Amino acid sequence: MTLSMVLLTLLLDHDHDVVMMPRRHPIIPRRRYAILILLVLSITSDRISYVIGHPALPIPNARPPKKLFAETNANAGGGDGALHTGAETSHTPPSQLESIVANAKSLTVNWGKKNMDLTNPTLRSRYLSALTAGLAVSLAMVPEAVSFSFVAGVSPLVGLWTTVVLGFFAALFGGRAGICSSASGACTVVVASLCASHGSGYLAGCATLAGLIQIIAGCAGMGKLIRIVPHPVMVGFVNGLSLVMLKAQLTHFQSAKGKYFSFRSQEGMATYGCALLTMILVRFGIPKLQEWVEAAKAIPPTLGGVVISAIIARFFKWPIKTLADVAGAETFQGGLSILPKIGLPESFWKPFVASPLKTLSIILPYATTMAAVGSIESLLTLQLLDGIIDDGKRGSTKREMIGQGIGNFASGLTGGIGGCALIGQSLINAQSGGGVSRLSGMSMAIFLALGIVSFAPLLGQIPVVALAGVMLLVCQSTFSWGPLRLFGKIPNLDAFIIVLVTFVTVHDDLAKAVVVGTVTSALGFAWKQSTSISATISHTKLIPPSGPILPNVKSYNVKGPLFFGTSQIFSRLFNVKDDPGDVVIDFTESRVFDHSALKAINNIADRYGAVGKRVYLRHLSNDCARLLAKVHTDGLPPYEVVESNRDDPVYGFAEKSEMYHDIPVHK
Repeated sequence: MTLSMVLLTLLLDHDHDVVMMPRRHPIIPRRRYAILILLVLSITSDRISYVIGHPALPIPNARPPKKLFAETNANAGGGDGALHTGAETSHTPPSQLESIVANAKSLTVNWGKKNMDLTNPTLRSRYLSALTAGLAVSLAMVPEAVSFSFVAGVSPLVGLWTTVVLGFFAALFGGRAGICSSASGACTVVVASLCASHGSGYLAGCATLAGLIQIIAGCAGMGKLIRIVPHPVMVGFVNGLSLVMLKAQLTHFQSAKGKYFSFRSQEGMATYGCALLTMILVRFGIPKLQEWVEAAKAIPPTLGGVVISAIIARFFKWPIKTLADVAGAETFQGGLSILPKIGLPESFWKPFVASPLKTLSIILPYATTMAAVGSIESLLTLQLLDGIIDDGKRGSTKREMIGQGIGNFASGLTGGIGGCALIGQSLINAQSGGGVSRLSGMSMAIFLALGIVSFAPLLGQIPVVALAGVMLLVCQSTFSWGPLRLFGKIPNLDAFIIVLVTFVTVHDDLAKAVVVGTVTSALGFAWKQSTSISATISHTKLIPPSGPILPNVKSYNVKGPLFFGTSQIFSRLFNVKDDPGDVVIDFTESRVFDHSALKAINNIADRYGAVGKRVYLRHLSNDCARLLAKVHTDGLPPYEVVESNRDDPVYGFAEKSEMYHDIPVHK
């Protein structure tokens, strides 16, 4: 009997227990509610299996086919089943109880045998890789979360629980598998001044509001705007982020006075040696072991390297800093007492209740900036993983923004500081085999939570420099070295944008870097296109709508885009004073893009009309003709649209341009 059927039987059989036990006994209603909750969880397991990375299966109908009930009754009833003929069963509807039981049973069977078929070696290997990758990333999250907590001015526990809550919900509802989210430096820098001026409680309110903004922006489809980010900006973002991560890791090789350890000192030798040992194990040792031993393939190199380095450092008693030394012993004391409280802190809630508008005015600028920065970094990480993980899938920008918003909202309700996707840890996850299932990001949060509560003392003994060694390798692999070799071969503007975005990312923050790079790239593109318009002069035969045939009319054949950047150059292409009385402007090799272009066409026609000459516009699309007529309001226009057909493009810059496809023009 399946779990759902057992729970349903216990739920429906409660009246018997009531007879056997006194009504004042408090266990009966509690047990009924508990059984009901478990029943709901069991029959919704198909949804759970979907979010951990396997394609969803169609949910069976609430009332399965009647033939199924006949077969089920025949199998369950032994000889009685022979009495149920096909004619009888085809007209006998199942009872409500039979429908519920059959539906719950079919859902349970689907969950166990199709979506989570652990007897399949491929799926079993896939889920195991996702779990081990999540374990490896959970270790790499600890130093980042702790260091970002210090930047924000809060307890390290706040940063760790932010990583747990945000990481779980962002992985569950995010745009693609493989992305790992945590408290981030980009978001922490934004809200550090808020914590300094109003306290850590306002950080939770800011994270909650930022999550709501991200959810609204995601539902509005604003994540698609990431498509306008050019490739040089992406390269500059990746390189700048690599330098930021490198700068953050170098602090682990410094003493309390801010100076780097000497190679000759015992502490320096142990620190550099542990980091170097971890890097060698991750890059060479563990992969070579996996070639020799099949079972070793289940262990990610990052996890194996960190664990082996920690054991060696502990065995030889190397004088190096551990996580407990950096974050404090109370952070890794463990136990249920360190679990976060659900709800906004009183230090924020009381001022908000007393003066909501004033409180919102304080946190709104920080929340808006945090939402923008977090969304940009998360969406760029999404694009980066789309190019790295070869699983035939493309991430959803809409779901990623909504997932990040839900994660930030939940982290704020648990007193967290908010964050976004981390490119370094996401790359570790992808390289460890966790990029094929959402289970990796969810298990990262679960393993980290278990480590904080149950294995905190053991987790606190991991050397910080061992994790720093892993991050140094991530910095090396993240940095885009290819464009450096192409300097001098790619356009100078693209090379400048790469350097500019890298500099602004390191010096300021990611959001400003992306905006500056995108605007610079757009202006450069507009300037380049503004010099690409020209016109050749020829003579053509023209049959005007009225009047005689003109066998030899001067024609300006315009080439290139006509928009705000080329409108002035377009006006200088014509010799109005010396041209004949009839002139053709041919747009066959040109495209009209905006209102500035329409205004330029109207102005040149007015110039010809002022001297008594007439212009014929050839191959101008119907929507352009309609808007051009609206622009010209002073009497009859000094032009005619000729030789326009349905093959001419409808450019779409006009509002509801599809309405103009049937405007009558002269053929």
